[in-house]
Formats: sequence, structure tokens, C-alpha cells
Amino acid sequence: MQALKRFLLRAWARGTHIVEHEAGLLIVLYILNFAPIFWNNIHMYKAQQLGVLFTDAIFLFGGIELYVLLLGFIPIRKLRRFLFALSFFISLLLGGVESFSIIQYSSLIGAGIVTAVLQTNPREAGEFIRMYVGWKGILAVVLLTAAGILAYRYLDRVKIPFLSRHRLSRAVPVVILFSLLAGGVLLHSYFSFIVNDSLDVPVVRVGRATTTSVDNIQAFEKLKDEAASDVEITENESDTPYVVFILGESTNRSRMHLYGYPLENTPNLDELNAKGDLAVYKDTISPEAATVAVLRKLLTFSDMDASKPWYEYNNMIDVMKAAGYKTYWLSNQESSGIWGNVAQLFAGRSDYSRFTRLRESHEDNGIYDEALFPLVDEALQQPAAKNFYVIHLMGGHGLYYMRFPYIFSKFTADDIPAPQDTLSEEKRTEIAQYENALYYNDFVVTSLMGKFADKDALVIYIPDHGEAVYDNGIFSGHVEENPTKETVEIPMIFWASDAYKAHHPEKWQAIKAAVNRPYMTDDFIDTLLDILDIHTAEYDPKKSVINPAFRHRPHRMIQGKDYDTELK
Repeated sequence: MQALKRFLLRAWARGTHIVEHEAGLLIVLYILNFAPIFWNNIHMYKAQQLGVLFTDAIFLFGGIELYVLLLGFIPIRKLRRFLFALSFFISLLLGGVESFSIIQYSSLIGAGIVTAVLQTNPREAGEFIRMYVGWKGILAVVLLTAAGILAYRYLDRVKIPFLSRHRLSRAVPVVILFSLLAGGVLLHSYFSFIVNDSLDVPVVRVGRATTTSVDNIQAFEKLKDEAASDVEITENESDTPYVVFILGESTNRSRMHLYGYPLENTPNLDELNAKGDLAVYKDTISPEAATVAVLRKLLTFSDMDASKPWYEYNNMIDVMKAAGYKTYWLSNQESSGIWGNVAQLFAGRSDYSRFTRLRESHEDNGIYDEALFPLVDEALQQPAAKNFYVIHLMGGHGLYYMRFPYIFSKFTADDIPAPQDTLSEEKRTEIAQYENALYYNDFVVTSLMGKFADKDALVIYIPDHGEAVYDNGIFSGHVEENPTKETVEIPMIFWASDAYKAHHPEKWQAIKAAVNRPYMTDDFIDTLLDILDIHTAEYDPKKSVINPAFRHRPHRMIQGKDYDTELK
């Protein structure tokens, strides 16, 4: 009994000594890990869950203190100091990265951001650094690293020397125990419905996001290897020789003159619309705010209500092939990194695929979307009885000034209308570059339509998602984890040749009659098959926007947000 008492007293004294001498490390770890929890609580719940925040603070304090104590009890000094340093620099690194994510995206790190990192290539990484980081950001990283190294060297000097000589030393284990028990009981008893989200420290959240991201990338590989034999065509009366799906990029419809924006950046589409040659859908949104996440739903039967992983659903390419179409994938986007990306996987399932650039390209200057024109011309030299084309643009993807040739530099900072005319010249210049990119995009899209004017053809233009361009004065870009009105509102435009309208007047009438229906493009595959009179076991007429049986969703959900009540 006496031996046990002496052991406990020694352990108690050792614990007090650790807290006294590692107080600086404990404080820094606590701040770095609690800061994102604090921000996330305020950002998500708008000060309505301060009870959760309070209990998180208590529980995390006990957890961090216990962690430091456990490391402090390691008898090998070099190992102990190494683990202290590792904990400090990992927390500092993740804290810096999450601060960047919060500033740029108003979001903590999630699977979407990790997937983008894993799937990026050197050219895309360079564009990202220039657009979002810049030299100021690089300098900040260097200074943060230097400050971190300097700070760690002086952490040992931060002590609480009175603990070892004060009765408060007896309270150290009690505080730890109380923090863990009280925080745990409160979280479990009153806030268990959000405990998993509320108490994610950066290392846990990034670890889980990485696991999810790797699972998704493995799913891409699974999709690539799956055979198309499970496509069950139940009805096939398709006879449209040319079906063209122009897949745009980062295009916010509210910034197009066609949709009412003051700057005349869509003259060609405006002209076609004035002639009655277009069906311009007014209330269409994307199911996500990032390309990879969108394509999982846009090109498959997976949607907002999916009950299984997206890759277990049949995809558009396989269905069109099963229906007798020769499939083409023509792209001005690079495949990404060593993992590849979902677009590349669909390209691989097509009968014919061409890219304007190679994946391993390291060029600094972007290739304009008009580079697709000769690829389309080449593909048109090898037609089958029925042809389905996916033409993937760069559209309005950042960096905006790289998306249009000089001849399309129509707008300047001075042209930006209210209320953005009061922004800084730098931001107004970037907005003008985006408007010029859309001006050029108008030329590209209508030029592609023109290539099918003498054929029996239907052309559909849908971007993957929208784009925010300082609409709130702060943010430019898009991010999967934090969809906004600007990043999900997209144009959806149908154009038909004279031959198509003559052969399918009822279809063209149905397409034009549905332009005011609320729609989300996760059900686009159902609409496409309905237009072409192709039915599969997964096809649902209630999800086709042109069908009389169409049922619009009163709540279009994106990343847990209700577009119709929260974003719109």
C-alpha cells in the first residue's frame, strides 16, 4: 500500500513538473486546435450553439493537457522532445493551412479540398498558387515557418514556476479529470447530435477527409474497370444522328448578358435567343460547387437522393454506347496528377477521346478553348449512324486572364457596374477578366453550335458549376465544402438545328416549354434519355425536366444547404 502511495505521489509530482515546464507547448497546442473549432461553431451556428462551444473548450483543454502529460512521461528524453516538436509543427502546419482555407473559402479542410490536392498536377498547382496565394502568400508561409521555429526554441522558457510550490499543484490531475469527464458528459448528454462535427481537431478532420478522398479516388479506378454489361436498355427509339453535350466550366449565369447582366458579354447567344433558336433555362443549379463532385452526378444516375455510392450507378457514356451511339470525348482540360480524375475516366470509356493537351504538360500559358475546333472537325470526319459528343471546355476557370485571347479583351475595370464599381481596382480588373472569359466563351459555344448547323443535331450547353467573383466583396472562385448562390447557379441552354426541329417538333416544343421549371443537373441523364427516347431500368420520367410527369424538388440540397430557402 505504501509503495502504491509513493508511486502515485511521484506520478503526481512528475505531472505537475511537466505542466510547469511544458506550459508554453500546452497553450500553443490548445490555441491551434481550438481556433478552427471556435470558427466552425460560430460560422455554422451563428452563436446559437455556444453551449457546444463551451463544452468543446473544456473537453479539448483536458484532452490536450492529458496528451502533453502522456508525452512527458516518456522516459527517453530525445524521443520525448521529438514528439513534442512533431506535435507542435504538425499543429502549426495544419493551423496555417486551415487559416488559408477559412480566408479563401470560408470552409475548413474537407474531402473536396484534399481530393483537389491529390488530383492536381504541376501546371494546376502553379495556377492555384498564382491565383490564391501569390508572392505575399509565399512570403507569409516563409515568415510563419521562421516564426514557428523561433517560437518553438523559446517554448521551454514559458513556465508556471509557482505550481511546484503552491497548493494549486494538487489541482492539476483534478482539472484534467474534471475537464474530460464534464466535457464528455455534457457533449454526450446534450449535444451528441453534433459531437462528431463540433470537436474535430485539425489532424482528425484532415485524416478523415484524406480517407474519404482516397476512397473516392479508388472509386474512380473501380468505375474505370467496371464493364458496361449491366446497362439494361428497356426502350430505344433514338434516331437523332448528332447529340452534342458542351460541358462548360465555372460559369455563373447571373454574370451573362443573356440572363440580364448589364455588360454585353453574350452577343452571339443573345442573337440566337432573339431569333427563337435557343431554349434558355432560367432556374437551373448544379448539384455541387466543384467539378469532380458535379461529374459524379451529372454524368451518372446518382443524384441528391442516391442510396448507394455514385460509381454503382450506370453512367451516360455507357448508356449511350448501349443505345447504339458512338461516343466522343473532346477536352481542353487536363487529366489530373498521378491519380487521374473522374473526367479522364469517362473519357477512357468513350469510343473516341482527344485532349488538346497532355496530362504531363508543364506549360504556363493556358490553351484557349478554340483549340477544340480542329478536334471537333476531325471527329466529324468519322461519323457513325448515331453520334454522342461530350466537349469539355475550360470556360471561366481561374486564372481568368488565361481563358481568352487578347482580341476578346472587351471589358476593363472601369466597365464594372454597380454595386461592384466601388471595389478596388485590382478586384474590378479580375472581374473584368472573368467577363472577358464569358465573352470569349459565348464565341466558343456558338461556334460549336455552328459546326452542327447543317446536320440533324441537338446541342446542350451546361457548365459543371458556377463561380463567385467578389460578389460579397471578398471571395473569388469556388469550393465544394461551401456552396454559395453564385457557385451553383448555372445556365442550361438547348440549341437545335433546323433539321432536328423539323424531325422532332414535339421534342423541341417540350424543351422550350420547360424553361421556367426549377431544376438541378444531377438528374440531367434522365432528361437527356427522355429527349432521345431511350429508357433504361434506372430512368425515371419524374426526373426529366421536359416530361409531363416531372416533379420539381421543393428543396434542392447541396452539401446540406437548402438552395431554395437558404441560398436563392
